[in-house]
Amino acid sequence: MAEFFELSFLVSVDSLSTANQVIYTPGKGTIRRVTISWPIGCNFLVEAVLRHKRIPFVPTPSVGANEGIALDNYTETITPNLWVDINEPIELYLINHDSSNSHKVSAIVHIEKGDAE
Repeated sequence: MAEFFELSFLVSVDSLSTANQVIYTPGKGTIRRVTISWPIGCNFLVEAVLRHKRIPFVPTPSVGANEGIALDNYTETITPNLWVDINEPIELYLINHDSSNSHKVSAIVHIEKGDAE
């Protein structure tokens, strides 16, 4: 059975602003699964972007460097299959377009331990 590292993010973002959290990978491996949760009330106004070394991997880079996924009362699971090395930055970046409310979004990044890509 494969062993995993899990990186847990919880980011609060004020109205009409951005916020981020960076966690460094504890070891080598492949990001097999990412789970992002938007609570009720986000109303599709809070975009989430996950970056590896400042390069977006959720959503895929073809979507756009500053465009994220925005949902409401939903948990999305994505399978990026991305190799990471030890001590590399993984960032959850949020953009809040809501002019009235702050929001909090969580994400879990599952990294399957491994020595080679």
